[in-house]
Amino acid sequence: MSACDGDDGDADTMAGETGSGDGDGDSGDGDTGSSECFEQPEICEQFVRCIGALVPDSAETVEAQYGAEGSCWCNATEEEAQGCYSTCKSEVEKALLSHPTESQCHESVCALDELDPDQPYGPIVDGACSDYISQSGDPIPQEPFMSPLGVSGGFCAPECSGLANACPEHTQTSAQGTCYLNGADASYCVSRCYVDSTVIGGTQCQCGATCQPSGSPDGDGNMRGLCTFE
Repeated sequence: MSACDGDDGDADTMAGETGSGDGDGDSGDGDTGSSECFEQPEICEQFVRCIGALVPDSAETVEAQYGAEGSCWCNATEEEAQGCYSTCKSEVEKALLSHPTESQCHESVCALDELDPDQPYGPIVDGACSDYISQSGDPIPQEPFMSPLGVSGGFCAPECSGLANACPEHTQTSAQGTCYLNGADASYCVSRCYVDSTVIGGTQCQCGATCQPSGSPDGDGNMRGLCTFE
């Protein structure tokens, strides 16, 4: 069942509880061993991940309360579950303000071992960059950039192409390829992102990368950055 609306936190009608029977296929009426749980809201899954990264010593306690089978949702009242939802939402907002580059606090995240090596903007390995495969199937060379524009980390960058200085996309991220860096003989593309992943949603940077603040905020005050590997 669900007690929390993912948009505004209003309580929904509670229905569809999950419960355990008495082990023999009966409904288990009156069994003390039965358990009914609300569905854990996505923002609380995000909160658990975030706390695990920022305060590892508190991870077990937070998981026991806000995790998928935590006390916030199992054998809890609708009011209690709604209160937990509100806590998750406010704590994630505070964490993103104080630790904007912690990817585990963003709404979605993927690890380096999930990165598609055939796509651009990958990590620098042993000081060099591998080619990425274009949509037409051709290998395209990339150049390594460490601490570009003074930000932490580095990445592999393809050249900007064509009269319009176009840049390739990376399908595992909502960041945008932008012609942004000037090299010795060419201009190069970077993966430009918003530090707060909720601005445009999804995984802000390619798997294993972090959105490092760089440049001025946009017109709405949202901090922009570059996706780098540390």
